[in-house]
Amino acid sequence: MTPASSVPDARGDAMRGIVWMIGGIAALGAVVIAVRALKPDIHLWEILFLRAAIGLAAIAAIMGARGGRGFRSRRPGLQVLRNAAHVLGQFCVFYGVLLIPLAEITAVEYTIPAMTAAMAAIFLKEKVGRHRWIGIAISFAGVLFVVRPAFGTIPPATFVVIFGAALFAIQAIMVRVLSQLESAETQVFQMNLLQSLMLLVPAVLVWTMPGWHHLPWLAVLGLAGMAAHYCMGRALGLADISVCMPLDFLRLPFIATVAWFAWGETFSPWTAVGAAIIVGGQYYAIMRERRKASALPTV
Repeated sequence: MTPASSVPDARGDAMRGIVWMIGGIAALGAVVIAVRALKPDIHLWEILFLRAAIGLAAIAAIMGARGGRGFRSRRPGLQVLRNAAHVLGQFCVFYGVLLIPLAEITAVEYTIPAMTAAMAAIFLKEKVGRHRWIGIAISFAGVLFVVRPAFGTIPPATFVVIFGAALFAIQAIMVRVLSQLESAETQVFQMNLLQSLMLLVPAVLVWTMPGWHHLPWLAVLGLAGMAAHYCMGRALGLADISVCMPLDFLRLPFIATVAWFAWGETFSPWTAVGAAIIVGGQYYAIMRERRKASALPTV
């Protein structure tokens, strides 16, 4: 029997986890909005480079203050592959930011967990149960509501974003492997270091000196990504995935509202329907697997 005193603690942890998750969702939305705000004046390659460079300076300062341990990677080759996929995935998604509604991009990004689970079953031989496959199928059906192929021509940028989402899923598989060998701090440092090096030449070729009015957006761009990873890490450490994951749906109305206020951007109700189906498929899989696990006998 669970002690009564542990129930308030569990509820308190869950509430704190929800707060951290909402913070992470806001940070992810801030990154996308910063890209949209910077793009009229700064080329996408330069934006990606500045994001990595600012993040590198921040994580290096944090790790240096803690003694400077964990800078080197045990799997440098895998780190290069992971970050090459991440850079190209970022370019694809941010390219879509410039051409299609932000809400539609957010809805497509909701398929990344489903893609990751499917790829983990194929490449890592992870066991994916029947309910997980059903959830994956439901999520991909939701994509059809977002892109609506039967209602007209699909913009090419939408396919670019879908390809970018697949690349994010591929790099997530590599992160799973790296997480067994390296700390989160090492991975974040290596990510920003390698991406700064990969993006340096393309950024120099299209370089435009940022003005003072760009600095707030650049700060958001460089720091919000780190904040998102930190907040979501804290959230998952306090609350169950089944509590945290559905909250990611809040990112859609958050980004859509900001895009409407800032740029007068609207989006089809079908996008919201598709996003709800995608998130619902993932939530179904998580809850069914959680129920199955709780029904197993304990020793």
